[in-house]
Amino acid sequence: MTRTVTFSILLFVSVISLPLNLTAQELQESYQKVFQQGLELFEKGLYAEALPYFEQAAGKNEMNATGESAQFYRARVLVKLDSSSADLYTDRFLQQYPRSNRAAELLKDISARHLEEGNLENAIQRMDQALNYPQTRNERSELYYKLGETAAEAGRYDLAREYFLTLSDYNRRSEWSPKALYRRGTLFLEEEKFTESARAFELLRERHPLDPMTRRIGTALGESYYQQGEYEQAVEAFQDALPNLDHENRQKAVYLMAESYNALQQFDNAVRYYRFFINGAEEGDDTRVAHYGLGWVYHKQDIYHWAARAFGEAATGNDELARKALYYKAANEKLASRYDQAIETFREFGTRFTDGTFTEQAYFEWGVTAFEAGFYGEAIEALRPLAQRADNLENPGQVLTFLGEVYFANGEYSRAIEAFELAEEIRDLDPQIKRQARFQRAWVRYRNQAYAQAQPEFEQVYRDAPDTPLGREALFWSADALYQIRNYGRAAGQYAEFVENYPGHELIGAAKYALGWAYFMMGDYENATGPLIDFLENYEPPEIALFPFDTDTQLRIGDALYAQGRYSDALEYYNRAIGAEPGGDYAMFQVANSYYRMNRNFEAVSQFRRLLRIYPFSSLREQSQYNIAYIYLNTGNYDQAVEEFRTVISRFPGTEWAARAQYNIGDSYYNAGDYEEAISSYRDVLQNYPRSSYIIEAINGIQFAQLSAGSDDTSTDILEDFLADNPTSTTADRLRFRQAENLLQAGDYDAAVREFRQYLRITNNQELVPDAYFNMADAFQRTDDIDGAISAYETLINEYPDSERAAPALAELGRLLLMEGAYEESIERYNQLAEKDARYRQEAFLGLGNAHLAMDRTNEARQNFEQVLSLNPGSDAARVGLGKVLLEDSRPDEARRFFSLVSDNNTTAIGAEAQYLLGESYLQQQEMETALEEFSKVSSLYQAYDVWVAEAQYKIAEIYIREGRRGDAINLLTNIVEQYPGTDGAEKAQRLLNRD
Repeated sequence: MTRTVTFSILLFVSVISLPLNLTAQELQESYQKVFQQGLELFEKGLYAEALPYFEQAAGKNEMNATGESAQFYRARVLVKLDSSSADLYTDRFLQQYPRSNRAAELLKDISARHLEEGNLENAIQRMDQALNYPQTRNERSELYYKLGETAAEAGRYDLAREYFLTLSDYNRRSEWSPKALYRRGTLFLEEEKFTESARAFELLRERHPLDPMTRRIGTALGESYYQQGEYEQAVEAFQDALPNLDHENRQKAVYLMAESYNALQQFDNAVRYYRFFINGAEEGDDTRVAHYGLGWVYHKQDIYHWAARAFGEAATGNDELARKALYYKAANEKLASRYDQAIETFREFGTRFTDGTFTEQAYFEWGVTAFEAGFYGEAIEALRPLAQRADNLENPGQVLTFLGEVYFANGEYSRAIEAFELAEEIRDLDPQIKRQARFQRAWVRYRNQAYAQAQPEFEQVYRDAPDTPLGREALFWSADALYQIRNYGRAAGQYAEFVENYPGHELIGAAKYALGWAYFMMGDYENATGPLIDFLENYEPPEIALFPFDTDTQLRIGDALYAQGRYSDALEYYNRAIGAEPGGDYAMFQVANSYYRMNRNFEAVSQFRRLLRIYPFSSLREQSQYNIAYIYLNTGNYDQAVEEFRTVISRFPGTEWAARAQYNIGDSYYNAGDYEEAISSYRDVLQNYPRSSYIIEAINGIQFAQLSAGSDDTSTDILEDFLADNPTSTTADRLRFRQAENLLQAGDYDAAVREFRQYLRITNNQELVPDAYFNMADAFQRTDDIDGAISAYETLINEYPDSERAAPALAELGRLLLMEGAYEESIERYNQLAEKDARYRQEAFLGLGNAHLAMDRTNEARQNFEQVLSLNPGSDAARVGLGKVLLEDSRPDEARRFFSLVSDNNTTAIGAEAQYLLGESYLQQQEMETALEEFSKVSSLYQAYDVWVAEAQYKIAEIYIREGRRGDAINLLTNIVEQYPGTDGAEKAQRLLNRD
C-alpha cells in the first residue's frame, strides 16, 4: 500500500470524530491540507514555521494514522530546533507509538546525530534499539553493518564482529553479507589474529564464492602484512592473489609488492614491480605513486640524477604527492651537485605551492641552497614567507635562525639580530634551537664589533649548556668579547675557565694565547708568561694566520719577563725573535734595553747600533739613537752624550725626538756644570721647536740653570716673550696655565686669580679648565674671599661634573659652606660627594656629622660619625665627633673616653681639639680644677695650633673670672690678643677686655 493511500485512510478514520456540523469529507480535507502545508515547509528547511502545522494536524487525532504522521514530523522538527533535547523528543514518540513503523527511522536519525557529535556509544545504543522496530530485511541488514562499523570505530572489535556475523546469518542473500564478512576478517587482521582472520575469510569464500569481495581476500591479507611490516609475507600473499584479482585490485597488489621490496632493500625487484605497475596502468590510473617509489629506490642507491628524474615524473598536479615529489626532485638534484637545476626546481616549487605539507621543508631547503650558491637575496626571499608565519611552522626556530645567518651574510645586521630575537622568543621551542639563535645573535653583534652587547649573550649560552659544543664555544667568545672591551680581568677569568674545563677543545691554543694577552694587558706579567709559554711550546698556529703567532708570542713573553725585571730570561725570548719579519727590529731593540736594565751598557749601546745598521728604516730607529745618547748621559759621559744627541737631531730633524734630544743636550751641559751652555741649549728648544712638548721643561731648565749659576731668574720673562712670539703654539695654553700656577705657588694670590681668570677667558683647551677653577678657588680662599672660592667651586662642579677635580671641589665647597653657617647647603654638597666618589665617603660623612651637630641634630650626627668608623675604625676625627655628640647629650663621662683616646695618641690639630674638649667635659660638670688642668695641657702639648691654644686660654680666663681672680684673667686675655691675633679666641678676648 502506498503512503498516499495510507494517509487517506488515516485521514478518513480521523474525521469521524469531528463535530456533527462538519462533514467527514471536509474534516479530512482540512487536516490533510494542514499536514501538507507543514510537510512542504519542513522539506524547505523552515522548521520553526512548519511546527504549528504539524501540531494542528495532530490535534485530537493522536491515535490514528494522520496523528501519528503529524507527531513523527513534529518530533523531527523539535530535534532540528533543539538538538540538545533530541533524545527526549524521540523517546516521547516511542512511548506514544511503540509499534510505529516510523520508530526505526527516528532512531536512525538520532543515532546519526550522535555519530556526528562523536558519541559512538550512544549511537550504538540507538541503532541497536532500532533493530526492535519494523523495517525491511535489507534496511535491517544495512543497520547491522552500520552497527558493526560504529563498534569498530569505538574500538569494540568483538562487538563489531558479532554484528557483522549476525548480519550474514540473518540475511545471507543481502548485498551487505559479503561486505560484513570481509570487514570481519580485516578486523581480525588489524588485531594481528591471523588464524581467526583466515577462518573468517574462509567463511566469506564459503558463503559468497563468486562475490567480488571474496576476490579481495588476498589483497586484504597482503595489505595487512604490509601495514605490519611483514613485507616478505605481504609479497607472498599478493602473489597468491594476483591471478584472481580485477584490474583495480591487481594494480594495488603490484604497487604494494613494489613498496614491500623497497622496504626490504631488494631494489631490483622493487624497480621491476614499480615498472610493472606503470606499464599495466589503464586510462585514469595514477602512476605517480610508482614514479615516487622509484625515486626513493634510486635515492637509496645514491643514483641521485635518476632519483630526481623519477620524482619529477611524480611531481605533476597540485596535491600533497606532487609537493613532496617536487621537493625531493630538487633535493636529489642538489645531492647530484646540480645546484643550478636544484635552484630552478625550488623556484618552480615556490611558484606552484605557497602553503600545504612540505612547503616549509621545500622553502627552507631552497633558502639553504641559494645561500650555499651565494645568492643571499634569493635565500632571503625564500625564507621570508616562512618567517612571516612562524607561529604555524614545525621548526620556526630553525627557519628564523638560518634567516638571521643569511641576513648577516648579506650585511643586513639589524635584520639578522631581529630574526635571532624572534627565534628566541618562540614558546615551546627546542632549547637547543633557542641557544643556537642566541649564539648567532651574539655572533652577529661580535662580528659587528658590538662586543659589549654580544658578551652577555655568549655567557648566557655557556651558563645554560656548559657541556654542549655550542656552550663550550660560547665561553671562548664571551671571554674574547670581554677582552675586546678591555675588561681584561673578567676575560682572563673566563679564558682560564675554558682552559681548565675543556683542555681538548680545538680552541684551547687560542684560549691560552688570549689568556696570556689578558694578563699582559692587566699588567699581571707573572701570570701572563705561563699560558704564553705553553702556547708557544705546545700549540701550532692556524694554517692561515694573519700574523706570525710564534714571533708575537716570543715578544710578549719577553715583554712580560722584562716587566718583572727578569731581564736575562727576557733576553732568551727576544733573541729567538731576532731576524723575524715583522718583529725582528723590536726584538733587537728590547735586547738592547734588557742589557741596559742589567747595567751592561756596552752591550746595550752595541745592540742599539746594530739595530740602526740592520734595520735602517725601522720605526724604532729614532728612539734607538736617542737611547744611545741617553745611556751616555746617565753614565756621566756628557761630551759623548751631547754628540749622540746631536746625531739624533741631524738624522731625524723636525721630529719630537729631535726636540727631546735638544732638551737633553741642555741637561747634559747642566749636569756637567756648564750652565751657560745649558741655558743656550734650552733656549734652542724654544727657538727651534716651539710646538714641541718640551717647552715647559726647557723653561724650567733655564730657571734651574740660572739659579744654579747664581744669576737672576729670568725664566718668567723668557716665558712671556715666548708666548708673545708663539701665541698659537700647541704648548702655549699649557704655558699660560703654568704662569698662573707659578703665581699661586709664589704666594701672589691676587695675581694668580687674575691670571687664572685670563686663562679661562682665552683658552680653548677644556682639559685644564677644571684645574684652573680649582686653583682659582684656592687662591680666593687664601685672600679670604670665601664667596669667590664658593662661586669657583660651584662652577667647576656644575660645568665639569665628571672631571677629576669635581670630588675634591665638592669636599672643599662643603667645608666652606659649613664654615659660613650654610648648614643645609653644606649637607647637600656632602651627600653629593658621598654618592659621587667612594674615595671621599669618609670625608663626606665627617662633614655631614659636623653639619648635623651644628644644627643640633645629634642622632643624624651620631649615625654619620659611626659611618666614618665603619669605613675607618681608626678615624680620630670621627671619635672626636662622637665625643661631641655625647657632650651635647650631657654625657661628659662617656665623651671623655673618646677625647682621651685621641689626645693620648694624636699630635695634630685633631689631638689639640680633643684635649680642649677634655677641658670642656670637666667644665660641664663644674670640676674647675680638673678643667683648668686639661685646658692648660693644650698650650703645653699643642702649642703649634694657635686656634685651640687661644680657645683653651680663653676658657682658663673665664674660670679665673668665676673664681674672682680678675687680675689674672685680664693678664691672660691681654696675652691671648697679643700672642694669637686673628683667632676666634683673640677676638673673644678683645671683646671681653673692651667690656671691662
